[in-house]
Amino acid sequence: MQLEVIALKSGYDKVQILHGVDFTVPSGEITAVLGANGAGKSTLMKTIAGHLPTMAGEIRHNLQTLNDLGPLHVCKAGVGFVPQEHNVFAELSVRDNLRVSSLAFEGAEARVADVLKRFPILNERSDQQASTLSGGERQTLAIATALVAGPDILLLDEPTAGLAPIFVDRIVSWVCELVQEGMGVAWVVEQNPEKILAISETTFVMDAGKVSSTAASKTLLEPGRLEEILLQVHV
Repeated sequence: MQLEVIALKSGYDKVQILHGVDFTVPSGEITAVLGANGAGKSTLMKTIAGHLPTMAGEIRHNLQTLNDLGPLHVCKAGVGFVPQEHNVFAELSVRDNLRVSSLAFEGAEARVADVLKRFPILNERSDQQASTLSGGERQTLAIATALVAGPDILLLDEPTAGLAPIFVDRIVSWVCELVQEGMGVAWVVEQNPEKILAISETTFVMDAGKVSSTAASKTLLEPGRLEEILLQVHV
């Protein structure tokens, strides 16, 4: 059930950003992706999710090759994606955001109901326009819209960046619940990574479009170790 990326090359038009990335996301674990701004973290997530074409390499999940299937088919293959920005329809209500995301799947209304039950704060605001939500509520909605498709792998691109500590803790708690249920999660983190490292198993450190190192996440919490790793990447 793991997601596997092999020698992946990708970018924007003719500009190559990823230069042969090897990356795995096992089921039932959080895998952290760490690196400086511009290291290729978001490009990796967008390429896996089908938003960017592959130039070379392979993306595999559940014995299926996902290369260039497009976002909808990647989603139907079991890989959900929560981008950092532009991840909700601001003019729609919370419930309608979830409905739109569920339309391509059987049992849409039941899926929406299940997700609202998981996130009580969204259930309370189900008729509220997404543009009126707080930053933490919007990110919660963005995660919820990915979950209505029933993924077994979830890609999170800095979902807690800029949020109040209470929402950081809530999102961490919700994601940990998903992992306990067997979901695999790839969590891109750039700012204040310690909380994510504490709950993840493996960290891939990216630099200049490549994986510069891989480590057990807990080891990066040892005094001075995280700073040592980050000093080795371009900033």
